[in-house]
Amino acid sequence: MSEPSYRQIFYTSRSDAGVDVDRILQQSRHNNAVDGITGLLWHDGDHFLQVIEGPESSIAATYARIAIDPRHHEVTVLSDRPVPKREFGYWSMERVGTSGMDDGPVLARLERRLDNAPDAVRRAFTAAAQR
Repeated sequence: MSEPSYRQIFYTSRSDAGVDVDRILQQSRHNNAVDGITGLLWHDGDHFLQVIEGPESSIAATYARIAIDPRHHEVTVLSDRPVPKREFGYWSMERVGTSGMDDGPVLARLERRLDNAPDAVRRAFTAAAQR
C-alpha cells in the first residue's frame, strides 16, 4: 500500500480592511478538520499569506472558495505542488500574525511551525513576521 500524496498551495492576497480573521480562522479550522487540510495562516492587517495542504480534491475545492471569497483580493499563487507528506503537522489551521506581541515569541513559534516547510515558504513567512 503506497503512502498518500498531498497537494500544497502557498498563496498571498490582500484583505479587506477590518476583516474578522478570528471568524475566518474558526470556520477554516472546522472545514479543514473535516476535509483533512492542514496549514498556516499569516495576517498583518492588510495581507494574507497562507499555505494549505491535504488531499488533492480537498485542496482544489478549498482554493476555489478562497479565490472567489470577497474578503480576498489580488490572490496570487506562489507555489502549487505535490508533497509526499504533510509539512505542516496535523492541526487544521495555525495562525500567526501581528497582534502586538513581542517579535521574539512570534518568530520562535513561527520557526517551530515551519520546521518541515521548504525554504521558499519558510523565507516568505519569516520575512512577513519581521515587517
